Amino acid sequence: MSDKSSTSVISFDRLHTFSSELRIQSPQWADRLEQVRTEQDLGDLICDLFNLSHTIIPERHPAPKSHPLPARITAFVNENLHRGLTLKVLANFLGYSEKYCSDLFCRIMGEPFSKYLRRQRVDRARALLTTTRHTLAEIASALGFSDQFAFSHFFKRATGQSPMTIRLTIARQHRRTIQSFQESPYGGTQ
Repeated sequence: MSDKSSTSVISFDRLHTFSSELRIQSPQWADRLEQVRTEQDLGDLICDLFNLSHTIIPERHPAPKSHPLPARITAFVNENLHRGLTLKVLANFLGYSEKYCSDLFCRIMGEPFSKYLRRQRVDRARALLTTTRHTLAEIASALGFSDQFAFSHFFKRATGQSPMTIRLTIARQHRRTIQSFQESPYGGTQ
């Protein structure tokens, strides 16, 4: 008579039940779990879950073809700035809890999520202010702010200058460049 221990192979029914329970907390991971068909699939899922793919996937199996986590995070942030991105949104995208996502983000990106997001918004705002003629309302919307006043307040706190000051400075520099060119022997009219 064989003694069955609690470490026996997990049944398909139990895996399905676990997947249903997981769906309540993390739909993305539940979807991935339901797609598991082989041990390799399960191993890949666990590696992704714990971000350990470089550590425990044996050499005989090629690593899953996915972007490294920092590149995935950067792309997600860049593609979703206009949506009023939060740590909760990023955590849901990655399939992690907010706390774990916050710690992981800081560890792999080298700075807290809030600081990274602020820097990305300031950089994109500067680029839009200096290279486009979009209104402040359009720029605010592109960066996920509720209105141009919230954007202006954020920008001034982050940079010490208002968005309009940046625009006026660029316009002055542009006028000086044009004037210098017109006064030069190459730009003047003959």
